[in-house]
Amino acid sequence: MGAPVVVGYDASEQAGAALRWAAREARARGVTLRVVYVRDAHDLDVAVHPHGTTLGERGDAGAWPVVEEAAALARDVAPGLQAEAAVEYAPPATALVEMSRDAGALVLGASRHGGLYEAVHATVVTQATAHAHCPVVVVPAVEEVDLAPDAPVVVGYDGSTPATLALDAGTESAWLLGRPLRVVVVWRPGAAEWVASRGPSEHEAHDVTEADAGVLVERALDRISERLGELGAAPGAVEVAGVVHEGQVARVLHRESEAAERLVVGTRGRGGFAAMLLGSATHTLMRTAQCPVLVVRAAASGM
Repeated sequence: MGAPVVVGYDASEQAGAALRWAAREARARGVTLRVVYVRDAHDLDVAVHPHGTTLGERGDAGAWPVVEEAAALARDVAPGLQAEAAVEYAPPATALVEMSRDAGALVLGASRHGGLYEAVHATVVTQATAHAHCPVVVVPAVEEVDLAPDAPVVVGYDGSTPATLALDAGTESAWLLGRPLRVVVVWRPGAAEWVASRGPSEHEAHDVTEADAGVLVERALDRISERLGELGAAPGAVEVAGVVHEGQVARVLHRESEAAERLVVGTRGRGGFAAMLLGSATHTLMRTAQCPVLVVRAAASGM
């Protein structure tokens, strides 16, 4: 059995959405689901009061009954799933990053907008995503609908090393789930001068020129074919399409997310702040995409 899927859980609406998604993903991959409730190390109160609300008698008994109930719910969502519960007493982002060391994926609920709790939750999600040792999936708290059988795995690709890792992760997901794979290359008018002056390397995400876009699509399709061969997939096992769009990356990929099973992006931004480390497009999509966003960093490949 492979590395477990770890899901952060705090009994909130967004945590519930993340739990259900993680349960189905773990079952599809044939791995264990680890449900983790993180409490601050200085929180001496036995009762659980997630995001300023009360769980009544459920919360009065403490975190363990709540997280064990969540693990049971995950088994109901995905029959046959092996699920285990854990409670950690540490700063939330720190605990989640530490648990990501031996995980195949870390799944978190996206923050809604507004309120102190939401601001704190968004910070935890951003920090955990920026520093995790495995890919992170951020699941939006939107009303669940039955996905169309042909809802694709969408990958944003710009030719950089992080984007290539995202392409590999997206290819594996499409193959395991039996879904189409859609590679999206976005070019932006006026980018040529910026690219030439800044000189981005293959290791950094960068703007794509119109002249580069077609070449990048062909490069992506070649890489997908190579990766499918490594996975042992038969020719034609995955329906693959490569498309080119003009515009801003975050806006184009947001539109793509509306009909996607998941959106896969690679990131290796700059700067000391977590949001800067993720890159602006990735940071935006984590908060606004209409489907789960799988974030793959150059230092955290896998899944």
